[in-house]
Amino acid sequence: MAGDRIALGIIRKAHGVRGEASVEAWSDSPDRFTGLSAVTLVSPDETQTRDAAIESVRIHAGRALVKFAGIDAPEDVRTLQNWTVEVPLTDARPLEADEYFLHDLVGLTLVDAEGRVRGVVAGTEEGGGGVLLNVERDGHRFDVPFAAGIVTEIDLAAKRALVDLPVGLDDLDAVAD
Repeated sequence: MAGDRIALGIIRKAHGVRGEASVEAWSDSPDRFTGLSAVTLVSPDETQTRDAAIESVRIHAGRALVKFAGIDAPEDVRTLQNWTVEVPLTDARPLEADEYFLHDLVGLTLVDAEGRVRGVVAGTEEGGGGVLLNVERDGHRFDVPFAAGIVTEIDLAAKRALVDLPVGLDDLDAVAD
């Protein structure tokens, strides 16, 4: 994701024979793709971009089936597998209170109630169990669940998050080199 765009999802595979792309939504709902007319497709290594017009969107099995103009066959979609679908930040939906874009969490310094720095968020991962913050400290990495009982307060302006880490979660002595 470039600094002026936000990723809404990722192209996973072709669907059918007419060039529809099965897009995994990275937002609360695959419906986010309806109403969009133009997006930027970004290669997995972020070295290539491609402006794309959306001809149609329909929801199927929890995914958005997106038909891009000029992409008319499954083979065309396969060349875009794992590309992200991005829009300008100005087109991002407004957030509710206590809601954050994942890219805004990267760079936050985690501090506990005693004021000790516990690490810096280097990245995020979304999975079946929710969001994990990939935290680095002293050259080591550990994961912190992004849950209200663990990440108790976020101050984006100060790039800081107050945390109550479970005992041993960041025990770097136990990390094998």
